[in-house]
Amino acid sequence: MTGKAKILVIDDEHSVRWAFEKALQKAGYQVALAENGVKGLNLYKTFHPDIVLVDIRMPEMDGLTVLEHIRELDSEAQVIVMTAYTDMETTISAMKLGAYDFLSKPFNIDECLLLISRGLSARNTGRAAEVSAQAPKSSGLKGNSPAMQEVYKLIGKVSEEDVTVLVTGESGSGKELVAQAIHYNSRRSQKPFWAINCTAINESLMESELFGYEKGAFTGAAAAKPGMFELAQGGTIFLDEIGDMNLEMQAKLLRVLEEREIVRVGGNKRISVDVRIIAATNRDLRRTILEGRFREDLYHRIKVIEIKLPSLRERPEDIPLLARYFCSILAAQRRGAPKTLSEETIAVLSAYAWPGNVRELRNAVEQSYTLSRDQMILPEHLPVEVRLGNQAKVKRDEELAGSSEMVQAQIADSPLPAAESAAAEIVGEVKNDAAVPVEVSDISSMVKALLRDSRTGEAYSYVMEKFERELLRQSLEMHRWNQVQSAAHLGITRNTLRAKIDKYEL
Repeated sequence: MTGKAKILVIDDEHSVRWAFEKALQKAGYQVALAENGVKGLNLYKTFHPDIVLVDIRMPEMDGLTVLEHIRELDSEAQVIVMTAYTDMETTISAMKLGAYDFLSKPFNIDECLLLISRGLSARNTGRAAEVSAQAPKSSGLKGNSPAMQEVYKLIGKVSEEDVTVLVTGESGSGKELVAQAIHYNSRRSQKPFWAINCTAINESLMESELFGYEKGAFTGAAAAKPGMFELAQGGTIFLDEIGDMNLEMQAKLLRVLEEREIVRVGGNKRISVDVRIIAATNRDLRRTILEGRFREDLYHRIKVIEIKLPSLRERPEDIPLLARYFCSILAAQRRGAPKTLSEETIAVLSAYAWPGNVRELRNAVEQSYTLSRDQMILPEHLPVEVRLGNQAKVKRDEELAGSSEMVQAQIADSPLPAAESAAAEIVGEVKNDAAVPVEVSDISSMVKALLRDSRTGEAYSYVMEKFERELLRQSLEMHRWNQVQSAAHLGITRNTLRAKIDKYEL
């Protein structure tokens, strides 16, 4: 790959250009050299390099100006800025102008080659992601599971028909993406798509947001303003969380759906509208109808077709696909070499129940991508609740409530008979991996026995090591010696678990 990569070096020092030419040609790159910014820009237009190395301080045209011109020619250009003057202002200016990275003189040629390699990887990733970024917005919906295949079938059917659709599903499951997919696959695809969250907008403002208002309709209405129904003319309006809309607004929406006309707030002129309504909710609307909080006639108007979006825990086979997809988006958006998720990280992600669904998964991937310093994202970079799994909340609640935990403990490999006897007396014999509950008072007795048998100055480490060794052993046995699952359950990294396995010779 590197044999075809082109590197342009722009530096007024002959010795620097010479050193780069020798090192880069030896590494298999095609190299072009320029002794000033003007010649460098001319070479850029004809040589079309993959990476540009440019010095800051040069005669005729400085490096920042060269960088600015190159980025104007190609917004995706990878430019590495070189300078012996690493002041904050220069660094910030270079990064603001879109420099890929900063190289301080004097530099190690091996470090420079590594930086070039990373820059090339980032450029290639960006090109691959560019195709994805330019894909129709309907492609934002991801998943190959049978449950999602059924959703895709329904989207295909309702897109052809100009009917009202109700999308139901848990918060964060991607209901707006379903609405977008319907819109962008329908005959209205070239017209606007407008989304409004019925929970996020104050009840008093909802009517003016949807229907617009006339000048003087209320204090501050200095000029007339069209509402969403007018702005989305010919297109689609997505009403998210419609179950939270108040009854008065529900009645007005029902009238619009039936008459296909709106009246601005403070006005009396009827305005014809041609929009498709797609509504969504995470509530059980049938229950809210029984509770008197949702109109039954509106329910039947918006639920001509219902699409039930599965939660992420109902389609766990889609988790690796979604996680890698989010990772690729971040790689295209961020500077530096693209990062990837390790198989261990994928396993931990797949084991989590994702109460926040796809939105929570995306946030978790973004957090781990940000925290990871290397190109490989490990389980230790994931949010703690994901590493701990479904038991995290229960565990935290128990700790906060000060409840007595039931533990399974068995002190092993004790060199002192008294400690071994105490463990045997408290824990008893464990057969067939059956869990033996131990009260806090029993643990207290065990600790007392261990303290009595420990040496002065070594009591803390002695007692803690006894418990830790047994905790690790039983956790590993519980997960059939799967280190990834055991580490996730314990809330530690796999590297930490490996070190402790070696320490205790497990």
